[in-house]
Amino acid sequence: MRFFSFGMKHQKAHTYEMRTTVKLDDEAGEIVRLYADSRDISVSKAISELVLQAVNPKMRIKYIDGIPVFDVPRGEMITDEHVRRLIAEEL
Repeated sequence: MRFFSFGMKHQKAHTYEMRTTVKLDDEAGEIVRLYADSRDISVSKAISELVLQAVNPKMRIKYIDGIPVFDVPRGEMITDEHVRRLIAEEL
């Protein structure tokens, strides 16, 4: 296990600094270190970026015949029946 101590600044209406210690598995710590080194940023900034990316993933776009198409994650398929039921609930 690796222990990281880092500071984090949060900016909203007020600015404050929070210090904490994070306990990461060796593999996760190595990933964070490599990520930070490759971008020339601090470990705390790397952890912040990686957490935010995990919580707010960017929509993936792929191109089919030159047309951009959203590549959405697999999940429940929306069918005509779903749409009809939702419309009926609104009325």
